[in-house]
Amino acid sequence: MNHQIRIGYFYHDLCNLYGDSGNVLILAKKLEQQGFRVTVDRLTADEPKKIESYDVIYLGSATERGLLIALMDLRKYRTPLAYAISHGTHILATGNSFELFGQKLIMGKKTHKALGLLDFSTLYERRIVNDLLLSDVVFPFSADGTQLSADEKFIGFENHSGSTVESSEKAFIDTADRKEGVVREHFIGTYTIGPLLVRNPVFLSHYVQSVIMRKDPSFVMKPMDLHLENAAYEASVKELSSDHKTY
Repeated sequence: MNHQIRIGYFYHDLCNLYGDSGNVLILAKKLEQQGFRVTVDRLTADEPKKIESYDVIYLGSATERGLLIALMDLRKYRTPLAYAISHGTHILATGNSFELFGQKLIMGKKTHKALGLLDFSTLYERRIVNDLLLSDVVFPFSADGTQLSADEKFIGFENHSGSTVESSEKAFIDTADRKEGVVREHFIGTYTIGPLLVRNPVFLSHYVQSVIMRKDPSFVMKPMDLHLENAAYEASVKELSSDHKTY
């Protein structure tokens, strides 16, 4: 079995507003600690992208201008991206970048045709800025449908003008308090930024395991050292619980 994992970090310069690169750094580190050789290709617009060569593709949040530049470039890769999604390549798109994979972006009087790979659209209205502290979040990809226990929270931050409309996709978060994002196969799209994997160590561990199991289903996972991530998580939960409006 080839124990090399390739991560494609697309539009690292355009889609990196809120420390999004931290998701790539921590994912690579945790995979290396499991014994994998990890290659990270940081690619931007007009640079060739061999979609089929990546085990993980990551996109972060962007300005509206940066998002449209990325959209123009990604249109050249619509067919291999469709294949990647349908065949289980891990694609994580945080912030507004997941909007690119839907049907259209409705920005005031201007509508932009998106990639059309997932069945939802995005409507730009008022800006939403919130800290997130959520209960009852179920993680995608876990074989046992793992859900956070009652005393655990899912944390993050959102800052976006787009809202998901006309969606028939499974939501990434679907709780009594909130519904957002999309999930299909191993594609995750979410407005959660912050960055997502760094701030949620339980989700990080599930995501790392999912990437590895797709690469090598017989792989025996080593215990994952998350003591620093857990300490930061606990501090964030305490701060959000006491000082911020939460959802």
